[in-house]
Amino acid sequence: MMILMSIGSIHKPEELSLNKNQKIVLQASRGAAAFFVLLFHTSAMSFKYYQYDFLGVSSIGRSGGVDFFFLLTGFLLFHTYGHKIGTQMTALPFLINRLIRIYPFYWLITLVVLPVYFFVPSFGYGYETHKDTIMKSFLLLPQSHGPVLPVAWSLSYFVLFYLIFSLFMALGKKPAFIIASVWIGLTLCHFLRVPWISADIDRHFYLSFLFSDVNLEFIVGCLLAKWAEHHRNKHYRLLIATGALGFLLIWINNKYQFAPFHNYLLYVIPAVFILLGVSSVPEGLQLPRWVHTLSKLGNASYTILLTHLIFISILMKLSVATHVAHYLGFLFTDVLIVALVVPLCYIVYKLAEKPLASGLKDAIKVSPSRSSKPIL
Repeated sequence: MMILMSIGSIHKPEELSLNKNQKIVLQASRGAAAFFVLLFHTSAMSFKYYQYDFLGVSSIGRSGGVDFFFLLTGFLLFHTYGHKIGTQMTALPFLINRLIRIYPFYWLITLVVLPVYFFVPSFGYGYETHKDTIMKSFLLLPQSHGPVLPVAWSLSYFVLFYLIFSLFMALGKKPAFIIASVWIGLTLCHFLRVPWISADIDRHFYLSFLFSDVNLEFIVGCLLAKWAEHHRNKHYRLLIATGALGFLLIWINNKYQFAPFHNYLLYVIPAVFILLGVSSVPEGLQLPRWVHTLSKLGNASYTILLTHLIFISILMKLSVATHVAHYLGFLFTDVLIVALVVPLCYIVYKLAEKPLASGLKDAIKVSPSRSSKPIL
């Protein structure tokens, strides 16, 4: 496998760095993914409060936005740090950079939400006020019922991947190759339901997490970054359009049950097409204004993922209390909620997440990443 072969070489490979347009379009794709997660959750909440299926997507389930983030994270991490795998470097600066992108703002949002479950227990499922749940949630340790902030379940996988990636950088070539081989091999065995191996993994919660199918999305992202180092495709528009169509087809199939296979890993296929297209966007291309707008949304994608459900819930409850839907109708009420949630999330990004991350980075004085944009 390409990711394992790269461990065999300590020197930095000759790579084609992402140009300015590619970085902008990557951020735009991140913004689009965050927006679709927001859209799907709005529909789910609308169905909960009004039994109204906004845009017909409440029954589809997983939008694939988070899966795209997993793939994109593997892609950007390998693109930025892949040449350092097996170099026995000090991985602490890398790990600190990644963790201060996750934990402080996540803690802030969790502290805002946590008191609500104590004062209004009916808002939760009951486990949110348990001491063990709170401690594990703050540490982002995996839990069977999810963390206090439900949308943060994916962050546990990001932390795991950062830890594993930092381990690969801190080790020499041979041990890094062996550990990567074992991890990828057992993850594949778990995914393919290999007899005995998969069953033994399933018996242990933390083993199931360590070798979860989700990790394959990170791995595919790494492989894709290795491929993109030396390959560009002139049909980048077709690749991006094919990927977007692929997401749409999966949504349609999930809704109408045309095919019996509904594994969320299907989202890997269209995500690969999109990233292949994005990594081939030429530098001299004049990007449309809406791409730049989505790129700004992509900068705030972490804030959107952590806060959008809070704002949707508040606005839905207000719409019920004020009978707004009676006057505007369900469709326009949901459109209004989406139109309000997006700028509210962006304001939180500008006023809270961005200055918090920048301030902590300056205070801790860790080495900056080569990438000007956040990986998560």
